[in-house]
Amino acid sequence: MIKGGNKLNNLELCNDLIERALRMGAKDAEVFYVKSRTLGAVFEKNDLQVPKGDNYEGIGIRVHLGGTKGVRQGFAATNVLSSRSLHSTLATAIAIAQASPEDPYHWMPEPSAVESVSGIYDKTAEAIGLQDVVKQGALLVDTAHSFDPRVTLDSAQYAVEILEKTIVNSKGIRLQEKSSIFTCIGAGFARDGDEVSSFDAEIAIKCQQDEIDAAATGIRLAKKVISSLGATTVPSFKGDVIIAPSAALELVADPISFACDAQNIQSGRSKWANQLGSAVMSPLMSVTDDPRIPGAAGSTSFDREGVSPITLQVVDEGVLNHYLYNCYTARKDGLASNGRAAGQDYTIPTISTTNFIIAPGQHSLDDMIGMCSKGLLVNRFSGNVDRVSGDFSGVVKGGHYIKAGKVVCPVKEVMIAGNIYALLKQVVTVSKEHIDVEGARLPYIQIEGCSITGN
Repeated sequence: MIKGGNKLNNLELCNDLIERALRMGAKDAEVFYVKSRTLGAVFEKNDLQVPKGDNYEGIGIRVHLGGTKGVRQGFAATNVLSSRSLHSTLATAIAIAQASPEDPYHWMPEPSAVESVSGIYDKTAEAIGLQDVVKQGALLVDTAHSFDPRVTLDSAQYAVEILEKTIVNSKGIRLQEKSSIFTCIGAGFARDGDEVSSFDAEIAIKCQQDEIDAAATGIRLAKKVISSLGATTVPSFKGDVIIAPSAALELVADPISFACDAQNIQSGRSKWANQLGSAVMSPLMSVTDDPRIPGAAGSTSFDREGVSPITLQVVDEGVLNHYLYNCYTARKDGLASNGRAAGQDYTIPTISTTNFIIAPGQHSLDDMIGMCSKGLLVNRFSGNVDRVSGDFSGVVKGGHYIKAGKVVCPVKEVMIAGNIYALLKQVVTVSKEHIDVEGARLPYIQIEGCSITGN
């Protein structure tokens, strides 16, 4: 058990499966168990759909069979937890391992010190009912409308999930953790006569109920879509682009995460292969992946393999310091895992970030706009980002034209394109404001010398 963890009732089941796997000839075995309860209310076109609650249980079983040049791995999963189904799932994992090639890099970790993360479970989640999530969802919708009747919500959702996860392996790992996730999502547009604004969305994800505010989410969405009414075209030009956090998730955070993934490094798909110790971004850019932020949605005391994840200063003032490893990729590079194994009960371990943070800068957003002679504020991006090459192109949504240090007007039919890995070296300002966006904490990022295509 982890220190301060919740004592759950599924360890005996997991232990039994481990023992069965060893009796069936496995050299090592791992069982990953997930149990969740979700309640949600969804609104479409401003109308409440049937609210629903879902309960889920699932188990993934991974086995290793010994060989002369490594081990053979097999994996199978089920969400039917009857004795018969579990036995069949285990037998399937064994059969898959028997038919798999030997690999010297497969291994399972031994126990190490694991400390629980505070604030990721809110006991009030247990008392929440369907009427509560409906009330909060309606509050989001009503607040957006009350802010301005021109606002229409295409969809809105308020949901709460209680998640229990357990991992047990034959090396002695026995870990459990309970967390709660409150999600509030609104998506819509504004209409003024025949004019329709850019479609936009607002998302809030928190572990604690009192940290999520449905009314504030509705107001933020309403402000976004109202501000894009009256959009006009602008001629093509070359200037600065200020990327808002909501756009930076896809344009900046995802490519960085991809480039630091050790599996992508080893397969030759990452632009940052063999770049440790090199400047890969502007010195104004620093990136941390921190699994231990109290109450943050990406926090966890152990990863998908039972390894305690450590806080990583992935990029420090533009210099790349770390890749993200699970056990397999770490052994391939002769290293220890840094605890970035990810995945569900129905998948083998992959790699992912935890709480991805781009460090704030020294200037406010207003300062950044004031210092911009000609540019574009990009609130949302709709297009394609090739994370392998870094090439991207797409349409700016909810964007605003900046000239002589002032926001002139919202824009439409404007495209941006380029290579994000090259542009990350052209960052000239990072805001001191930051916003939590789907497991990332991101500032506004200003990049100079961008080509902007208008009419």
